[in-house]
Amino acid sequence: MLNPFYKTLLISACILVTGLTVAVQSHATVSIIHGKTIIPAGNANSDKDLTIRNDKLAFSIAMGSAPPWGVARGCIVDIANVKADGSLSNDRVAFADFMPNNWSSWPNTYQNIDIIKDSKDEAIVQVTRDFGKVVISTTYSLAARSDRIHVRTVMTNQGEAIADMLSGYTLWPDGGYKFAVPSYIGEDGVASDNYIADRFVGYDADWAIALHAPYMTKARYQSRDLYTQHSLKKSESMTFEGDYQVLASGDLAPVIRAEIERKKLQAGTLQGSVKTPEGKPVNDPAVIVLKDGLPYIWVIGKNGQYEIDLPVGDYQVYATSKGYSDSNKHKVSIKSSESQTLSFDDLLSPGEVSIKVTDAKTNIALDAKISIEKGNKPLIEYFGAKTFFTELDRVGQAKFTLAPGDYQLKVSAGSDFVAKPVLIDVSIVANKTSNLVSAVPVSTYPSQHGWYAGDLHHHADVLEATTPAEYLVRSQLAAGLNVIFVSDHDSTKNHEAIKTLADKRGIPFIPSIEISPSWGHFNVFPVEIGAQLSVDPGVDDVHDIIKDARHMGATVVASNHPYIPYGYLSSVQKNTVPGGFDPSFDLIEINSEVDYKQALEKARQLWSDGLPYYYTAGTDTHDVWNEASGHIRMFVYTDSKPKAKEFAQAMKNGRSYASFGPVIYPQNVMFGDTLKLAKNQPQSINFELLSVNGLKSVQLIGNDGLISEQTLSGDKASVVFEVPQKSGWVSLVVEDSKEHKAYSNPIWLKMVDKTQF
Repeated sequence: MLNPFYKTLLISACILVTGLTVAVQSHATVSIIHGKTIIPAGNANSDKDLTIRNDKLAFSIAMGSAPPWGVARGCIVDIANVKADGSLSNDRVAFADFMPNNWSSWPNTYQNIDIIKDSKDEAIVQVTRDFGKVVISTTYSLAARSDRIHVRTVMTNQGEAIADMLSGYTLWPDGGYKFAVPSYIGEDGVASDNYIADRFVGYDADWAIALHAPYMTKARYQSRDLYTQHSLKKSESMTFEGDYQVLASGDLAPVIRAEIERKKLQAGTLQGSVKTPEGKPVNDPAVIVLKDGLPYIWVIGKNGQYEIDLPVGDYQVYATSKGYSDSNKHKVSIKSSESQTLSFDDLLSPGEVSIKVTDAKTNIALDAKISIEKGNKPLIEYFGAKTFFTELDRVGQAKFTLAPGDYQLKVSAGSDFVAKPVLIDVSIVANKTSNLVSAVPVSTYPSQHGWYAGDLHHHADVLEATTPAEYLVRSQLAAGLNVIFVSDHDSTKNHEAIKTLADKRGIPFIPSIEISPSWGHFNVFPVEIGAQLSVDPGVDDVHDIIKDARHMGATVVASNHPYIPYGYLSSVQKNTVPGGFDPSFDLIEINSEVDYKQALEKARQLWSDGLPYYYTAGTDTHDVWNEASGHIRMFVYTDSKPKAKEFAQAMKNGRSYASFGPVIYPQNVMFGDTLKLAKNQPQSINFELLSVNGLKSVQLIGNDGLISEQTLSGDKASVVFEVPQKSGWVSLVVEDSKEHKAYSNPIWLKMVDKTQF
């Protein structure tokens, strides 16, 4: 007879096992959960939100929560994959939605959600919203045991005809890396709209999400937006369909299998082993498949083995792994329903680089960026970086691994502004450390002249940005910037961490936030550390947004990229800004990543009207490994090391200039100041100019355009201009031999009686 204690234990165990079985079975089916998301670190936090899950994935639709960038409610704001233990991963996306016309402003008055089907086998939910006079109806479907969210959108125009639209689905990952839609390169060296696939993948080692978009003809924003270009006639409807495929690793073999399935393609199988020359299996190898020489897909193997299905056709294939060298490339011809073997035995183990960077003049350690100019740049980004930064604590020193092979490394410290980069050739040997020293020739030290440079549009790791606080500081210091700046979308969560790092290095920190409605973005600074928005950028008008910026402590409000489709001044022209035009902003941005000509012209027009709207400038960097901090920057005159308020006030006073390279030192009058003029008493303004790339020209412009131009040569020049004898303004445009320019804020001119001197 069973002992009562063991009987009780057995019964308890049975209950536990039964409970676990029920839990597993329940997750194998589909469920709809109302209210706050169950996805860890998710953003759908309203009682009105909705989450759908099965045993592969979960996703949340924001109906009450505010989506990012002021887009209309009713979009996906959270997606998670199910991990091996059955739990949900952290949120993997910032945003996934149907965009009716690129990133233009989104006039929206309602969002409705209907549950079409709620069964253990399938969930179907329909979200209906308006985009002006266009009705957007999107249906989300998730079947049991499926790794794909199927989306179908019908847009119906109830207003007048609309021409030249870009519509389609988007996928903006929250971190990780991007595998863009493979595209043929045109004769000009630029990727064309001729694509060899119709999907984009966001990924990391432990997840991947693919957006399959069979309708697409154009990819935008590093392929995070997959559009088709079209018009929409009055009363016309247009339908789009696609899939969001969610995976629990960076292995993309399931992505190509899904592509084969949805396109009904004939296919075959490629398999084999991956080893070192010594015959040692490579644990987690990647086999990368090229089509017409372009990266097409990859598979991550296990224990030295791999297998991938491919559509019938001709490919080039090579193997690699984290830190390892690439194998030789092999040509492969895939035949229908056939399996063939291709093995690799030439992968070399990683080597290491240890580098010290100093100022060639002073021998003082320099913050620096080290990038691969020539050599192996891993396609799969978590296998190895192509950009590295010196450490914060050990200034001027860095250690990192590289795959064996020959390299040319570019060492940059304030590159193109205060110093030219230095090139170093090195051969990396497996399992060996290469010790390098680089002395960078610094030409000028702006802070010693009272000038402090900042990249005044820079993101950390909020939403689609992928730069942790530490690397934001490391990158900005390596760029030779004299202040640290962050402006995350509608968030101040990185302020404390960045301030701590900046304080440790004795560098001024300018805390900002990019308030991001769909009709215009604003960098406001400095704000109080950790201050929170009170407004909802998706709902509130421009007056409330600027008022809230001032409440957060902002000295200046900058209109970012004002003339892109969702820029503030562009939206004002289209009459899509809630509240219309508010003149109480302060700065107009020269953004290095977009066409800024209209911003330049608008500022000059306002100066001619006597209105002091001054320049700001920034790179809009989100990813410091693939983008360049400080590529454009503002040089701000504060005389001595500024606090955040002093820095912003100097910008509000116009005591600054924007530059892609040239450095300007005014000698007898400061930008933003007023020069008094008397009749028949000519006055001159003097400047010292510098460019490490060599000077080309300098222009003096004013109310009526070009006043005078001087041709320059060499790295340095002293220039003198006689100013016009009339009230108005003048400013400088300096160009160097690389056609990099600097644009100054105005010097105001005022005609007065001699007695007023």
